[in-house]
Amino acid sequence: MFGASILLAVLLAEVSVRVLHLGPTVYIPRRFEPAGGVPFTTLIGDTPIYQPNTTFSSVYDPAGDLRGYFGADGRVAYHINRFGMRGPEVPLAKEAGTFRIVCLGDSVTFGEGVHDADTYPARLADLLARSDGARRVDVVNMGVQAYGTKEAVALYLLRGRQFHPDVVTLGFVLNDATDFAETIRQNEAHTKDITLSPIGRVSRLWGTFERNRLARRMQSEFFETTRRSFQSEKWNECRDLIDGMAQLSREDRFRFVVVIFPILWGLDRDYPFEDLHALVADACHRAGCEVVDLMDVYGGCQASSLWVHPTDHHPNELAHRLAAERVAQFLTAKQH
Repeated sequence: MFGASILLAVLLAEVSVRVLHLGPTVYIPRRFEPAGGVPFTTLIGDTPIYQPNTTFSSVYDPAGDLRGYFGADGRVAYHINRFGMRGPEVPLAKEAGTFRIVCLGDSVTFGEGVHDADTYPARLADLLARSDGARRVDVVNMGVQAYGTKEAVALYLLRGRQFHPDVVTLGFVLNDATDFAETIRQNEAHTKDITLSPIGRVSRLWGTFERNRLARRMQSEFFETTRRSFQSEKWNECRDLIDGMAQLSREDRFRFVVVIFPILWGLDRDYPFEDLHALVADACHRAGCEVVDLMDVYGGCQASSLWVHPTDHHPNELAHRLAAERVAQFLTAKQH
């Protein structure tokens, strides 16, 4: 009798999950086009950069596009200029009176999942140009997907320095201190569809259980590796690179500003990484450079409202606008 009751309860739960469409919605994983990858080439020292004069795209499942941002085909295109950077070309020769910013960073600065005009460097250029119509404002987006602090600084020395910036920003995301191979592994795990067990493929109830269990495990792994990374040699390397850029800023006479991007999780409740933000800010202060912590503007937001897509937790166009407004406010306040 007891066994029959358990079986009946399981069957009722299975029917409820199917009829009421309970459990996580399953979306088609994001993909890159054409060729399913990012068109990289290399500079001196094997520093990866985008192939010049190319266009590639991310394609998202339109069913998860609740903002109607991507259009019917779920596509966002990335236009790469002749320097191998995203956005409009900026001449190397700097006109007299021009105010110029170089933005370094990874896929967040690059703007993965947002249109060209919606990246925070592009919005920053518009905001500063409107606030100071008396001079030309150039903002060079040197963000590259999969970069860490080491690669960002290397690209600045190889290419960015030639632009003679007045300001250099470094977008620092907390996983910049995580080992590169581990970052790639976790990113791939988050973007690809999971393989359910034979029972999970037949039972919607059991499939939901497996998906939820995997999501919790991946979140836990990400949190743990992010926290451990700040006790690693990679974090020591990040601090040394920030020190080096701060020293270079004094030699070349530009403002160096580290922009800390929060992990988009738990922003409106118990955010788990406030102490790591403090570590990064302390490293910046010790190096003698300026710092903008975007937790000031993202805190209190529902994290999912800032995601590109349910399958991609990069900052969306709203998050980029908030970042640009905060950085513009910081830069103009310091000028007056």
